[in-house]
Amino acid sequence: MEKLILKAIEHLEDLPTLPSVAIEMMSLSRSPDVSIRAVSECIHKDPPLAAKVLKMANSVFYRRGSQEIDTLHRAVLLMGLNEIINITTSVSVLSALGSRKAQETAIRKNFWDHCVATALIARRIDTRLRMNLQGREFVGGLLHDIGKIILDEYFHDQFMRSRELSAETDRPLFEAEEEILGTTHMEVGHFIAQKWGLPPYIIDVALYHHHPEQAQFKDICSVVSIADLLAKAREISCDVDIPPFVLKDQQGWHILKKMGHRMDLVDIERLTFEIEDIGREVKEYLSAVMDQDGGESTNG
Repeated sequence: MEKLILKAIEHLEDLPTLPSVAIEMMSLSRSPDVSIRAVSECIHKDPPLAAKVLKMANSVFYRRGSQEIDTLHRAVLLMGLNEIINITTSVSVLSALGSRKAQETAIRKNFWDHCVATALIARRIDTRLRMNLQGREFVGGLLHDIGKIILDEYFHDQFMRSRELSAETDRPLFEAEEEILGTTHMEVGHFIAQKWGLPPYIIDVALYHHHPEQAQFKDICSVVSIADLLAKAREISCDVDIPPFVLKDQQGWHILKKMGHRMDLVDIERLTFEIEDIGREVKEYLSAVMDQDGGESTNG
């Protein structure tokens, strides 16, 4: 089937866009001599975004120590430029992809629950393996499925048929998407990530999280791929049905082992136990990042 829907998406005039500040931040991040002041001043150009970034910096997911971070300048000093860029990118994308039509509230909720769970589990894997991916595994996990939002938003009926076909035939969703839509959420996510100018590793994760062996950033894609499966195993997913799997047989696991990472440090039984109540953390994260009542000081 020709990729007519992908071509249609490329020509949609009302696709969501990222805030200009987020785009400027990603541009700044590529500069070798970017200053803390420049980063702080950039985020301040968008007060609602600045309030949200500061709120996230003070959340349990990012906060360093017990002292409140009361300015963006201090946030960058304490957390580092990479983490602030990660937070800004995540907040911007989640805000841009907020449901406008609210066609299927339950599906959208399951979608965000899954993405946050994947991000949180990816962070655990990174910590366990001492990979030092600097939060990119978290952002990659959070944004790996953004193509599904676009398909649900603009091609809702076909996307729902894909989910039904996946369940009926016990096949991966992306195979059913290819049959019904002529494209996949990975290809759509890849297009959107490129269109927004997101960092290369996010573009890579969007396209290859089901096939990490094809990725350029194999370490991040493999971690996200494993985390994605574990989140689905906890039944935190917007997919209809998840077939059983053996984690050590997965491509991502083999890739990380081949790259020299100590996979023996990952106690699968213990990790599974640790994520039993991950739903609580997911709820806390979404409450923090999607709450529109940001009233924190952003003086910097």
